[in-house]
Amino acid sequence: MISFAITVQRPTLLIQAEGVLDTGITTLTGSSGSGKSTIIKSLAGLVRPTTGCIIRNDEVWVDTTKNIFLAPQQRFVGYMPQGNIVFPHMSVYHNITYSKRGDEALLSHIMNRLGLGKYKDIKAGTLSGGEQQRVALGRALYAKPVILLLDEPLSALDWNLREQVRRDLVDIIGEWQIPCLWVTHDKNEADEVGQQRWHCEAGQLYTE
Repeated sequence: MISFAITVQRPTLLIQAEGVLDTGITTLTGSSGSGKSTIIKSLAGLVRPTTGCIIRNDEVWVDTTKNIFLAPQQRFVGYMPQGNIVFPHMSVYHNITYSKRGDEALLSHIMNRLGLGKYKDIKAGTLSGGEQQRVALGRALYAKPVILLLDEPLSALDWNLREQVRRDLVDIIGEWQIPCLWVTHDKNEADEVGQQRWHCEAGQLYTE
């Protein structure tokens, strides 16, 4: 379980967010610029909150009153940002296994789930946008995360592949019994995958 209560001051927006992420999928919707990505980056350790705390079970990740701030690599977070973030000069295999936290059985499971087996030795930069997004998903899963943070994970996929990857993601998250925060602009997607639903507007986080 991860609990947080933070504020992040941006030049034109104060983001205020408080919530609890337990096992299963929490979806986060909201308009562009509302603060969704800032919230997810704060949990990942890529943004330092202005005030507040983030706690996983009994481990303090952030406490601004005590100047505690754990770096991303200390949090064991599986984070997939928006866009196709791959190492283009590296093979699909080396992209996915970059964290070195998994094993061959997990790699095989992920490759099969995401339909990447035939691309194992191909440089990631030569793949299509949708294929690169699947590689980024695979890398996040291979890290054996204590929480999975997905920022628009299906946005670059065509409709047929989107449905398949969505089902696989839901199944994998269910198998691993970890919290997942899934950011999406698609209300139908949020309805389909979310066991808990949040909405962000003008920097304020609401429970739906």
